[in-house]
Amino acid sequence: MTALRLDPFYLIVDDADWLSRLLPQGVRLVQLRVKDRAESELRAQITMARGLCARHGAQLVVNDYWRLAMDEGCDFVHLGQGDLDSADIPALRRAGVRIGVSTHDQAELDRALSVGADYVALGPIYPTLLKQMAFAPQGLARIGVWKAAIGETPLVAIGGLTPERAVAALAAGADSACVVTDILRSADPEARTREWIEATQPWRDGAGFFEPDYAGARVCPSPNHGERLRPISSLILHYTGMPTSESALALLCNPRSKVSAHYFVEEDGRVLQLVPESRCGWHAGISFWAGETDMNSASIGIEIVHPGYLDPRPYPMVQIEATAALAKDICRRHAIPPERVLAHSDIAPSRKRDPGEFFPWEELARRGVGRVVEENLGPGATTIALGDEGAKVASLQRDLAAYGYGVEQTGVYDAQTVRVVEAFQRHFRRTRVDGRADGETRVALARLVAALGERV
Repeated sequence: MTALRLDPFYLIVDDADWLSRLLPQGVRLVQLRVKDRAESELRAQITMARGLCARHGAQLVVNDYWRLAMDEGCDFVHLGQGDLDSADIPALRRAGVRIGVSTHDQAELDRALSVGADYVALGPIYPTLLKQMAFAPQGLARIGVWKAAIGETPLVAIGGLTPERAVAALAAGADSACVVTDILRSADPEARTREWIEATQPWRDGAGFFEPDYAGARVCPSPNHGERLRPISSLILHYTGMPTSESALALLCNPRSKVSAHYFVEEDGRVLQLVPESRCGWHAGISFWAGETDMNSASIGIEIVHPGYLDPRPYPMVQIEATAALAKDICRRHAIPPERVLAHSDIAPSRKRDPGEFFPWEELARRGVGRVVEENLGPGATTIALGDEGAKVASLQRDLAAYGYGVEQTGVYDAQTVRVVEAFQRHFRRTRVDGRADGETRVALARLVAALGERV
């Protein structure tokens, strides 16, 4: 048999009647999973499904009923572990029938491979409403482990998937993402089917795929990028600021969102590359640093999975280590100096707070990435704050501008200055972010400006 390539969207239906509605939407891979029917009705269901799939150019997979599938001339069956006890595998092979097998643990995977499964299904990836499972959710990381074990054999992810989760599963290494309830229980199954097809389209036609710039990254292509108009001079760190990784990744890969980043770092340390570094990612928005107003073109963006101020918990250390390794590699390849490893809040202080004062910049610096200033520098000069005016305010604004921040040098401690000082504190004085330039903040800024001058 020739090498098998599955469509990235794998639909399961519980009745052949669904196919007349859903196949016209563009479905190319479908499993008929019919339960508790008389044999005559099962035959009728298989015959109907086979005819509809042939008419629409879709691959039909028959679940469980391998004898009936052979009798009705079908060329693909799906077998659970229990089905393998009674299935005549040699007979199926002689008939030219391909076989997909469900797996949930290593023993089941070994068994599937021993019978030469044409694809392996792993599940449930997430909790599922379809049936009670004896196995806990596998999670996305298990997909990568399974795929590494089976090599060229296609891997199907199943269990609790939505279009957003399907993107994450495919990015994690699955070849196809399987769905039942998310479509069959939808208020508009046809529209939901089209959403699935759109979400999985890059894996269908290979559109947007490229070789990763960072060896530790897996490509998950986003269509949201443009021509790079400036040389790369900065690295910008963001948090996703969304409740789940899957929703954030789906947003960054959705052509309607018009947002993206070059890299996406999961909480478990897995790194995805969404946009080639040669292209301009759409992550910075309206922003400024050291005279540069097109920070999208002048930078590489890393999105770090974290709910942000929805839940300002610590970043997992494995995620920080992965971010540091990625950032160090980027800075080395593009000669980005430490003072140009920036927060989104540094370049857009009036709009953004990410990656937040709970981001451990010192851990990155310990690994050779970015710049930090020693905390607890002592009282230093007196505090200046909102409403103050005069030479001290002008000096503060000059130092902020000298380091790169976008602040007007008015000599008045206005709302804009407050926001810029807050951004500075989020990065360099994280113990108290209040927008007041106390002595410690001013000493830290002076040291950074002096170090910048020494480097230049």
